[in-house]
Amino acid sequence: MTKKATFWSSLKFWLKDRWARVDILDETLGVKHRKNPAYYIGTFLYIGLVIQIIIGSILAMYYIPTVENAYRSVMYITNELQMNLFNMEIPIGYWLRGIHHYTAEAIIVLAMLRVFRFFFTADFKRPNELSWLLAIVFLLITTVFGFSGYVLVIDQVGYWATIIGTSFPTVLDYFPVIGQFNIGELIQFITRGGTVLNQNSFLRFYALHYTLPILVFFAIELFYYFRKKRRINAPVVSIVVFIAILLLLVQFLGVHTHDPATPEVPPDHILPDWYFLFVYYFLKIMDFVGGILFSVGILFFIALVPWIERNPYTQARKRPLWIGLGALGVTLFALLSYRSAVVTDAAIIRSDIPFIVLAYGVVIGVGIILQRKVYLNEAKKGRLVHQK
Repeated sequence: MTKKATFWSSLKFWLKDRWARVDILDETLGVKHRKNPAYYIGTFLYIGLVIQIIIGSILAMYYIPTVENAYRSVMYITNELQMNLFNMEIPIGYWLRGIHHYTAEAIIVLAMLRVFRFFFTADFKRPNELSWLLAIVFLLITTVFGFSGYVLVIDQVGYWATIIGTSFPTVLDYFPVIGQFNIGELIQFITRGGTVLNQNSFLRFYALHYTLPILVFFAIELFYYFRKKRRINAPVVSIVVFIAILLLLVQFLGVHTHDPATPEVPPDHILPDWYFLFVYYFLKIMDFVGGILFSVGILFFIALVPWIERNPYTQARKRPLWIGLGALGVTLFALLSYRSAVVTDAAIIRSDIPFIVLAYGVVIGVGIILQRKVYLNEAKKGRLVHQK
């Protein structure tokens, strides 16, 4: 008599099986798709992480993590820190800060593109569900990299955006049962080191910004070491192009710093960094709690896609419904982020809702019709094969 598998034994087997197949930074998928540049992303993320740790460590030698001197030290790094090389004064501080800034942005963009690639190529499907979840977690961690560094300059934009960002945990206090324990307020207090941003806040963010990339890097290194995986799975030429793009961005776009923070006078239009503008959009069209919960709901839906899209197909032409939903989602992410940045009137923002609903209605309706045709065609092929 066979022993019936319990939920926990099934979960243990699933985790063991999926962990054996997990793909952290395309070390497996990159080998399978050597000629596809979309699978070089993992290598670029690894290199970007190394660059950030090295340059960040150098910048840390000159940065002063105090409320009084942080902004001044950043200005010194950007405008005055020089290096004499072959009797030439090179603005090494400007370049170091520029590379650090654009590499941080590149890491977030690449992590986002990697999630998009997982979705549109159906790499998230069985048995790669855990790789999909880790790709999403890595993307979230990269936004923590950015957010924790956002406030360190202590300029007007970063300061007030951090005030808003550190208020997000208080949404927990609106939940039934757990709300009475004021867990959200406690998390906010721990994050800020007080009721308002202060010296403790900056030390916490500074420590997080410096240590988190190192911890992530060592975790990846341990994985590669024990799995005997290659770290670099992209052609040298593509890596050179990646680094060249970073240098060109520094050269032609430069690095910009806003005015010093004025805690007594908030700016007219407070904006988070670009990767949080999508969430900011929903904070404008809903109340604070609704906007946060709706954004978290979208995130959970995306994470559960491997269990929601049950069809076995991986080719894009056989996934019209999900390709359509993915394309619309990416388009709206860009469009709504732009709208939340440039439109300050919440009433105008709310006028977008009918069009968003209509767009999803059309995509879902047409997608279901096309997806049904795919099922019918595949079933017909199956019957023909059976008859033969």
